[in-house]
Amino acid sequence: MQDLRHDAKRRRRLATRAAGALALAVLAAIAAFWPVLRDGFVNWDDPTALLDNAHLGRADVVTWAFSTTWIGHYQPLAWIVWSAVKSQFGLWPAAFHGISLAFHLANGVLVFALAMRLAGRGEDDTTSSTGALCAAALFLLHPMAVEAIAWASAFPYVLSLFALLLSFLAYVDRRPIVALALYAASLLTRATALGYPLILLIADWYPLARARRANAGRVLIEKIPFVALAVGAAAAEWAARDVAALQDVGLLPRLTLAATAPLVYLGRMLWPVHLTPLNPLPIAPTVAWLPLAIGVGAVAATTAVAWRLRRRRPAFAAAWLTYLILLAPIAGLTPSGLQATADRYMYVPSVVIALVVGVVVARLRTTRPLQFAVAAVATAAAVALGVLTWRQTQYWRDSTTLWTRAVDVDPRNDVATYNLAIALAEAGRSEEAIAWYERTIALVPDHDLARRNLAILQAAAAEREGDRLAAAGRPGEASDRYARALALDPKRSHARAARGMLLLQRGRFDEAAAELRLAMNAGAKDLEVPNALAFALVQQNEPAEASRVLAQAAADHPDNVNVKHNLARLLATAADPRVRDGARALQLALEVCERTGNRDPRALDTLSAAYAAEGRFDLAREAASRAAARARELGDAETAAAIDRRARSYARR
Repeated sequence: MQDLRHDAKRRRRLATRAAGALALAVLAAIAAFWPVLRDGFVNWDDPTALLDNAHLGRADVVTWAFSTTWIGHYQPLAWIVWSAVKSQFGLWPAAFHGISLAFHLANGVLVFALAMRLAGRGEDDTTSSTGALCAAALFLLHPMAVEAIAWASAFPYVLSLFALLLSFLAYVDRRPIVALALYAASLLTRATALGYPLILLIADWYPLARARRANAGRVLIEKIPFVALAVGAAAAEWAARDVAALQDVGLLPRLTLAATAPLVYLGRMLWPVHLTPLNPLPIAPTVAWLPLAIGVGAVAATTAVAWRLRRRRPAFAAAWLTYLILLAPIAGLTPSGLQATADRYMYVPSVVIALVVGVVVARLRTTRPLQFAVAAVATAAAVALGVLTWRQTQYWRDSTTLWTRAVDVDPRNDVATYNLAIALAEAGRSEEAIAWYERTIALVPDHDLARRNLAILQAAAAEREGDRLAAAGRPGEASDRYARALALDPKRSHARAARGMLLLQRGRFDEAAAELRLAMNAGAKDLEVPNALAFALVQQNEPAEASRVLAQAAADHPDNVNVKHNLARLLATAADPRVRDGARALQLALEVCERTGNRDPRALDTLSAAYAAEGRFDLAREAASRAAARARELGDAETAAAIDRRARSYARR
């Protein structure tokens, strides 16, 4: 009896130590990932999925989430969670990164719980807790997890694994219905584990030892619901994804990607430096025979060894097969998007690697000095991983740092150079953006989007130079710069309007009218444009068209005095009787005079002309007298003299 009490006390003490050690691992992960809470969104799926997604936060988001394949994935539960975050916090980046980090920490705890089951076969002793802690620490602190946490759009991978781990723990505890429901939740978040039914069969063989000849049929029948879910999820995901056609990525290049993927991802797990936000597909995918041969040979040889050791070392065989099954959907046979490999693809398979490490550590039969050595090595490895993770999070601070890092890792990464150019342009760093667009075109000469965006930036630069030259009193050079801007981007309404104004100043009325009309059609907002166009049209003897331009401008901008004044002047003084409209001119002139306090000589002169157009010459002369007097008050003798000359013409009537 005393031995039982002593054993129970020992177990409680070990459990407390394990919980404390796990808490330290979680705190270390929080410290390593803390910078992500200061990161912003990036220009890689985040705008489409989150920032510009009007469905998030709406009452009908559930219906939309279960019916959409937005951004090429079927992930209704992820949309619903994101919608809840937006409803609560708005589009605050820290909230989206924070929920990713929270679920990552939860996943680490679940990895620890699973490793405790597998490493110690259910016994809560020192070796099993040490192994479980190593597994959890490796999963929590590895830099390859950064992409899934720091990139807001990758959250479905984290949430999907959370449901998947809970499903497997429920399966281990012989709760198949709960396991099935949680697997469905995982698939509805993101179909990251389509081979899960096969993994359950492997687990029945090892380590759960449930598969015997006597019950083999029942074991297989139990997997049918899981298979049905996997098939349904695969169909939904296939319908959603934009898979590259064979003419884009040939069969042998696909086989190369698939055969080398297991080695590539294992290599990054073992040596997690020079990680890139994006490892793009080759610009022109070709067959790489040596990597293909090495990949096929290595996978085949490892699989053969695992098969031969299946009885003596079942853990190795089970882990290798599980790793391949989890990696298969994203290994490269059905490439989607622009990436050949991606760190986020390893987020779920990395659990297998972590569990293998945990089992190995738990099975070590070592002396006390060797135990201290193992602990020291494990601690040093955890610190190194934490530092690398902390550094990796810095690259996700914003789009500029993200793509700068990608280019540093691979200077020929055309996707990175293009997105870096976009980020720099959005930050107002146009000259740098132009350089990166040019670099993108050097890598991909037929990159239409880069060429189009480059032309827009170069046009904007030419337009700014035109403005500077115009302000410096160099109209000829300014006009040339505006012409250059328009040649690059014909939609630049400001450049077209400014060039039209310069042509007007130089007396080239036909060209000026053409440019100003195009500027108005392109949506030029400067109200000087319709005024200038009307003047050019009058000089071309097109007063009717000029009146229509000013009338439309007055209707669009009823508070603008200058437009109404010019329209009143034209209607009062037009030689063409079909255009002249004294009554309308008088109405407009009276309004303009009232709004200028009857103290603007130009407005009073126009009022005089409007009275004259109506045949009310006494009032016309009186208004002209006031206009001339006001001009003299302002020291404008030339304008006063011109008004007096017009007034004398009214006196003769």
